[in-house]
Amino acid sequence: MSSILDWKPKIGILGGGQLGWMMILEGRKFPFTFYVLENDKNAPGCKIADRCFSPQEYREFVDNSDIVTFEFEHVYDKALEYAEDNGKLLPRLNSVELKRERYKEKLFYKEHNLPTPRFFVAENGEEALKILKDEFNNTGVIKESKGGYDGKGQYFIFNDVEKYDFLREKKDKMVVEEYVKFDFEASVIIVRDKKGVFINYPPTYNYNEKGILVYNYGPYNNQEIVNVAKRLSEELDYIGTMGVEVFVVKGRVLINEFAPRVHNTGHYTLDGALISQFEQHLRAIIGMDLGPATVISPSGMVNILGTDRIPSEVLKYGKVYWYSKAEVRKRRKMGHVNVVGDNLEDVKQKIDKIMQLIYPNGLDL
Repeated sequence: MSSILDWKPKIGILGGGQLGWMMILEGRKFPFTFYVLENDKNAPGCKIADRCFSPQEYREFVDNSDIVTFEFEHVYDKALEYAEDNGKLLPRLNSVELKRERYKEKLFYKEHNLPTPRFFVAENGEEALKILKDEFNNTGVIKESKGGYDGKGQYFIFNDVEKYDFLREKKDKMVVEEYVKFDFEASVIIVRDKKGVFINYPPTYNYNEKGILVYNYGPYNNQEIVNVAKRLSEELDYIGTMGVEVFVVKGRVLINEFAPRVHNTGHYTLDGALISQFEQHLRAIIGMDLGPATVISPSGMVNILGTDRIPSEVLKYGKVYWYSKAEVRKRRKMGHVNVVGDNLEDVKQKIDKIMQLIYPNGLDL
C-alpha cells in the first residue's frame, strides 16, 4: 500500500494573493514545497512560500515545479501557457481561456445547454447599446468581455441609457444580458479529480453588493445547483476546485459565472468543514484521494472590504483571517471572518453582528 508521504511534490502557484496564501497554509500539513510566481514580493503568498519567483522567471518557476496551479485566472499568461505546454498546468488551460473573455464563457454555456440568463454578444459598445434597446427595451446588463471580476466592467442599465453613452467609444466585444430578478444568489464549491471523482460542498446563500461578495452562509441544500455544476465540470474535464455562482429564480437555477479555482464563497470550509476547499484542490491536482466534503456545522463568512479597522469584539462571533496586504484600498479584500453556529439562524445573527461592528456606517463600495 502506498503512503501519502511517498511523493513530496513541488507545487507552483501563479499569483501570490490571499487564495494562494490559504492554499499554502492548508498544504503545510503535508510534506509539500510551494513556489509562487508573483510581481509583488510582499504579497501574502510570497511571505510564506518556499520561494517567490518574479514574472520574468516564469520558465524557471515552471521547470522547477512538478505541478502548476493558479489562485487567479487573470494572471501571467506566458506562465500559464508554458505550464500547459509542459503538461504541468491544473486546472487545464481550457477553463482559463473561457475566463479571458466573458463572451466565450457565455457561449460555452449556450453550446452545452447549461442554463444561463439570455444574452447576446456585441462587437463593440455601439452595438451593445443597440442590442440593449432592441432586445431588452433599454433595461439589462452590459458587461465588458475582458478583465471583469468583482463587478468591474459591468453596467446595470434601467431605462437610464443616456448615462451610459460613453460605452459607444468602446471598441472591444461586450456581452449584453437580460437583467434577472432573482430570488437570491447562491454558489457551490465542487472538486473533481484526475479519475473523474466528483464531490461538492453544500451550496450557500450569497449576498453581493456592486458585484462583490459581502457575506455568505449555508448549507442551502439545492440539488439542481449541484447537478448544473457537475455537468459544467464534466464538459470541461475539469481537475481541481471550482466555484460556480448562480441566480435562483422561482426554483430555477441560472449560472451567472464560474471560477476555475478556489473561491471566495468557499472560505467558510476552513472552519465549517472537515476538509477545506484549499486542501481538496491540492489533493485533486497532485493525484491524492479526495476527502469527504462534510460540513461539520452551519457556517458562513464575512469579507473585510476596504478597511483595517476590526473591533476586537468581532472575535466574540467569528475567526479572523487577515491577509496582511500592504495597502488598504476601497473594495479591496483585506481579510475575512469565518463563522460557525448551531443552526442557520445562529450563523445569520453572528454575521449581522460582525457586519455592524466592521461597517458601523454601512458598506462603502
